[in-house]
Formats: sequence, C-alpha cells, structure tokens
Amino acid sequence: MGIEFLGNKRQLEDFIISNIKNHTDSNCINCLDAFSGSGSVSIALKKNGYSVTANDFLASASVITSAVLLNQSEPRFEKVITKEHIETGSDPYNSVLNYLNALEGKSGFMYRNYSPASVNNSDIERMYFTEENAKKIDAIRMKILEWKDYLEKNEEALLLTDLIHAVSGVSNIAGTYGCYMKYWKKKAIAEIRLKKSEIIPGKLNRHYYVTNENIDNVIGNESYDIIYADPPYTKRQYSAYYHLLETIVLYDNPEIEGSTGLRNWKEKSSDFCYKRKAPRALERMLSKAKCKYFVMSYNDEGQIQHEKILEILGKYGEITVKEAEYKRYKSNSASNQRKDVIERLYILRMEK
Repeated sequence: MGIEFLGNKRQLEDFIISNIKNHTDSNCINCLDAFSGSGSVSIALKKNGYSVTANDFLASASVITSAVLLNQSEPRFEKVITKEHIETGSDPYNSVLNYLNALEGKSGFMYRNYSPASVNNSDIERMYFTEENAKKIDAIRMKILEWKDYLEKNEEALLLTDLIHAVSGVSNIAGTYGCYMKYWKKKAIAEIRLKKSEIIPGKLNRHYYVTNENIDNVIGNESYDIIYADPPYTKRQYSAYYHLLETIVLYDNPEIEGSTGLRNWKEKSSDFCYKRKAPRALERMLSKAKCKYFVMSYNDEGQIQHEKILEILGKYGEITVKEAEYKRYKSNSASNQRKDVIERLYILRMEK
C-alpha cells in the first residue's frame, strides 16, 4: 500500500527495521509511528510483529495507514451489501469495488473545481483530472459518504484508500498536487478504477490504533517502548502538496483559491518545515515523549543540521547513528539536485 509521498521510506524499510531490532531490547514491541505518512514504516512494523499506534495530522495519511493497520483480513462489508442488495459470491470486497466502479458519474466538487469544467465557475481550467474521471471520483466519494453508517471504521478506511490509489493512478501531475500538467499525460486519460489493496495480517496478541492529530497533542499521552519519528525535513508543506487528496478524504467542500485550487493548508502546516522553528519542534517533541527508545529518520538535506540534532537528542540519553544512501525522490526534472541523498537513523536510548 501507499502512494508516492515525498520522503516516503519504502526504499529504506529494511534499513530502518533491522536497526530498530539491532539497537533496541528484544522485548520492546509497542511502537508509535508519529508521522505515519503513506504508512510504509507502519506496514513494516506490522509485518515484523510489533504493536503499532500510528499518527498523522493529515486526514488522507491517517486513512491510508488505517487501511493498513486496522484490516487483518478482507472485510465482509455485510451492512453495505445488505443495504444495496449486492450479489457477492465468494468475494464481498471485490463485489463492493465492482459496485462502486459501475456508478454513473456525478457533477460534484471535484468535477466543478479540478477538471476542465472548473473554467465555468472560476475562469481557470484546472487539468488535474479529465471531466469523466472527476465525475466518477465524485460519485464514488458521495456513495462512500452515504454508506458511513453502514461501514466499520476499517471498511471505510479501506474503500477511501482504494479511492486514493485509483485517484493517484489518473492524476495529471508531475509528482505532487502542487500543480497540474498543461497537457494530458497518458495515464490521466485512462478510466479510473478501484482495485483491491493488499491486506496485511498482524501477529496475534498485537494491537493497532490510528490517530489523526498534531503530534504535539498526542506525543505525551501514552508510554511506548519505541517512538519512531519521520518528521518533514524540507520547506515543502505536505498539507499544500497533497491538498487534493485531503479534500477527497474530507469531502468538506472547502473554500479554495489560486490556479491550483488550494484549500486552507496553513491550519495543518508543520513547524518542522521551517528552518527557524524545526529545532524547537524537535525539542518540544522529545520533552514530552514517553518511551524507552526514540528513533528518528532524517535526511542530510533537512532543515536541522546533524550537529544540532545530536545536541538536542544528547540531552535525553545515549545516541547511535546509522546512515544509508538512497536515490532521491524526484517530482520534477531539476538538474541541479544530487541524485543520491543520505538518510540518518538516530536511535536514542532515553535516560529520563
């Protein structure tokens, strides 16, 4: 599962998990994934037998991680199937997806604002989706919203995640939703279609939770064996770069502005994206953290210098640092960027 979030850790899962295993006590199984993003590390932790609580401030990220963590097997969708009289055979999950895929498109918020039809009410022709795909996105999202009282939390998260994956597959963008292309990419003119997500069973006697909060509001509420933190490390705000996925998940008809139809992203901006604020944000998080080990991924091009990170973490215990080189995520063709970057994993054994 997962979409191509900036800084996602799919390439680094083995590096992260192996170092967590090698540098923490073997009985440390209760983890907080504090900035879950597209869920890559939560998936890896679940696969490796850890109990996982995941948190992210973005609703879209929390939904994706909920689909990963809260489903231990394919859900049955019994209430929805009864409501809609869906013929299921032996595959209820696929039957529900087929039902959604067969819906007639509707001229809803996505169609009016993020397809070329936007020119009718804003004088801006936004080319995020073809008109046909935008109508289908609206129809599917409206139906999932209509089903809200008939879906368990894990079922709703799974269907919304399937929609996010399908949307990502036909989005007319270079990499993020910070802008759209001025010509139609081949993938964007394909018909949107929901497909099954992989279901990852967890280990018996493990627990899985997901929260959708600013990390400052949750970091000190519970104690964990391990807190894993992968905070934003560049000036790019996820709430702006992925605004469209956020709107699809919330489907709250927000006020939007500008050529890209931005919703109010500043209410979910992160202090970690500002060079001046980021060190204080890290200090604040550590001062509240209740854990045996605090593990942080951070890029060597991040807003906080390596020496400053060592200074801040060093106040709280003994630090081990591991490094891995990997290929940069590129959402554009800038030629002045390094091809490879270094990821540092800071493993702090807390003494407080």
